[in-house]
Amino acid sequence: MGVGRWAFPILFMFPLNTATFPSNTTDLARRLNESLRDLFHLPSDPVTIREISYPHLASLAVALDGAQFRGQSPPIPSAGGESIPALTVDSFTAKGSQISVGPAAIDFALEAQNVRLHRAIDSQGDVVLLLQSAANGRIAVSALPADLEALIAQMAKVEAGRHGVAIDSVQLSLRSNSPRSLAAEVRLRAKKLFVSASLRITGQIDLDEELNARISRLDCTGVGAIAGIACGVLKPHLEKINGRQFPLMSLPLGEVRLRDVRIAVADKLSITAEFGDSRV
Repeated sequence: MGVGRWAFPILFMFPLNTATFPSNTTDLARRLNESLRDLFHLPSDPVTIREISYPHLASLAVALDGAQFRGQSPPIPSAGGESIPALTVDSFTAKGSQISVGPAAIDFALEAQNVRLHRAIDSQGDVVLLLQSAANGRIAVSALPADLEALIAQMAKVEAGRHGVAIDSVQLSLRSNSPRSLAAEVRLRAKKLFVSASLRITGQIDLDEELNARISRLDCTGVGAIAGIACGVLKPHLEKINGRQFPLMSLPLGEVRLRDVRIAVADKLSITAEFGDSRV
């Protein structure tokens, strides 16, 4: 989906696109706004800062309501060398409802208190802010199953279309196996010329304590004249991801550790996690 590499990292790592660390809150807000605009189309500047005595901030808030993911995100900066203290933030929030990711929309919320941000230098010589510690915090990401259906349908139609197969119906079913595991079933209706087939793709998604998602037990079966052809088109792609692990958050977090990672499905599919300073 592309967003997987950025949805979490962008809110734990802020590239400032400058070699000079901002000297005041106005400059800091401007740099953060520009960084977020590299990732999203935004209706207004998303960053609001309240200062105690710079670089000590009372609050840093990021509002992403209605943001649209650009699709081709810039590469995640690679911060090298030793990081040094940069900002202290009493209250940090990043929230967005109906964030557009292709045909899907997600809701995102991150809250943390007593946050310390360090700064490091990326491969371009620019400053990057890193989450070093937080007394406590929480992440929540959710999406409607119908939106996930639309996203799956978009990807399936593109791939099947390369082989002359049309996809005209997609139904997604999700079922909780445990607090960190889901069973997934996707039913597709495929057509080629005047013949059609009903396909059933099944699999399992498991999360670990570091927010790595593992996809396994992928299979494709079907009924109809072109079921074999359609599954034959899809199976090589399923085999590429079967058993693979996909990091939802691939950045080092200093002294911060995740805990109580959960994945659940009700009206929405939701992923939640608590985090905080490992020394607490």
